[in-house]
Amino acid sequence: MDALSPQPGPFGDTRTAPSGPLTAVMTCKGRLAHVQQSLPRLAAQEGLSIVVVDYGCPDHAGDWVRRHFPQVEVVMAPDASEFSIARARNLGAAQVHTPWIAFIDADVLVDPGFLHGAMPLLQEGSFLVAEPCPHELAGFLVCRRDDFRRVGGYDDVFTGWGSEDRDLCVRLERLGARRRPFPSAALKSLPHTDADRTRFHAITDRFVSLRINGMYFQIKHDLARLTGLPDLPQQDRVALYARVRDQVLARPGDACQIDAALPARCDFLQPPDWRLRRMIRYRFEPTEPSAP
Repeated sequence: MDALSPQPGPFGDTRTAPSGPLTAVMTCKGRLAHVQQSLPRLAAQEGLSIVVVDYGCPDHAGDWVRRHFPQVEVVMAPDASEFSIARARNLGAAQVHTPWIAFIDADVLVDPGFLHGAMPLLQEGSFLVAEPCPHELAGFLVCRRDDFRRVGGYDDVFTGWGSEDRDLCVRLERLGARRRPFPSAALKSLPHTDADRTRFHAITDRFVSLRINGMYFQIKHDLARLTGLPDLPQQDRVALYARVRDQVLARPGDACQIDAALPARCDFLQPPDWRLRRMIRYRFEPTEPSAP
């Protein structure tokens, strides 16, 4: 079996024939006003399949989509109290049967020529990100469905705001996929506040959440590279995230420090009754104020 052949797993049954080249996955929790502006533009793209994930949306976005766009597939996650965009995107991707997936946030409007412009860029061994990329468009990603499944989808250990999108890109690159630019001029982000971004998160300070997710991202990828793994095992990721979160939240205004242990394996012959412990120390701290 080819390395890129579909494998049975959590991201859908590959026996269903693809209906077209590309499916857009959009998630919604409390963003119905955005979906009402962005979804009509996606639905106007002839040949584009669409999946909308209603992640326990208090505005009942799934019901609205079914009434106005019956051709769009709706995925419901009714038990989802705290928003996890990584899990929501994975749920949507599980229903995709086209060769390519486009992850497009509810607050992103696509140009009328979006699909036409994307088609020539869909080349095996690559994935697309918006360039230039303001943080409002960081969640935009187009990748092969098989590659997405091979890396295990989004890491849903991430909670809160930030870094889960970059994490997937790094793992796709580690797989051997090449990052290619998609012109961000074809995309427009609807304005909204930080309060909107973190409304359904346990941590409502975007920058505290970014500290937690950023440290977790950096440490786990350093450890994966040093141990030759595509990613850390699930139980190790869960434990690492909890340590980082607890350290940051204990004193959110201060520096925090994490000691990460490398595996006990050693490449040289160790003397009797001796062992080599390998640790990486991370310290996240404010920058020194500039001299006047």
